[in-house]
Amino acid sequence: CAVGAAAALPCEAGSYSSATNLTDASECTDASPGHFATTGSTQQTACAKGSYTNETRQGECTPCPGGTYQDKGGKTECKACLQGHYCAVGAAAALPCEAGSYSSATNLTDASEC
Repeated sequence: CAVGAAAALPCEAGSYSSATNLTDASECTDASPGHFATTGSTQQTACAKGSYTNETRQGECTPCPGGTYQDKGGKTECKACLQGHYCAVGAAAALPCEAGSYSSATNLTDASEC
């Protein structure tokens, strides 16, 4: 705790620590790209499928934009959607166009665009 503090102060969002004897917020560890840490975190957490962050010290991950997807956790970027597929915002997988429809575009966000 900082000198004179009435209670322990948690690490800020985007940083973490499992130590209990910190005296300053600068002693917290920054979350790595592909990971986040909420206020008071004791460890960083990998971004979920369908989201990413390419910066350090993030308190949350960003959903993949429409027309992209991410099928793995802990990533720093999203992948372009595949031909014959569409990818909504936050997609964890490219979904195939409905039977009888197709598109060679790689940035579709909805089945109606096939």
